[in-house]
This record gives sequence, C-alpha cells and structure tokens, in this order.
Amino acid sequence: MYFTVGMTQEFLTVRLSADDASLVAQLQTQTGVSKSDIVKRALRQLAVAQLVPASAGLFTLGESSFGRQGDATRQSANVKRVVRERLQAKQR
Repeated sequence: MYFTVGMTQEFLTVRLSADDASLVAQLQTQTGVSKSDIVKRALRQLAVAQLVPASAGLFTLGESSFGRQGDATRQSANVKRVVRERLQAKQR
C-alpha cells in the first residue's frame, strides 16, 4: 500500500489470479467502468455485507461467533460430563 503525503488518496497494488483479472477485464468491457472503480465498488459491497456498525448491540457484534460449537444444551451436557469424569478420576 502506498500513501501519498498531503493528499487524500491512498494507492494499493493488488495481485489477481488470471481468472480474477479476466473477470475484472470482462466487467470493464461490459460496463465501461474503470478497473479501479470496479474494485472500489466490490470493496464497498463487501463492507456493507460484512461490517457491523459500532452502534450495534453486543449480541449483534458477537453474533458471528455464537454457536460455533453447536447447540448450547449439548455444550452444557458435554461440559458437565467432562467435569464429572475429572472429579471421578481425582477420587480414584
């Protein structure tokens, strides 16, 4: 990434696979939009789809991390089982 002092623009060099470069060229031909604008639009669309506003509640901020290990009831049962097994092992 290149930063220009005193200007509001930043420059970024991106390496694309042959397929991605072909896709960008095809989009440029079909739409008449510059390659830079194609990448900028794609970045903005990804940001809108992925970024959560800072004003969102705590649940919304952590929602993507919830449930990674499956349902909470099963997790709770597994934790209880492990604790029970360790306590029994200590008593032996």
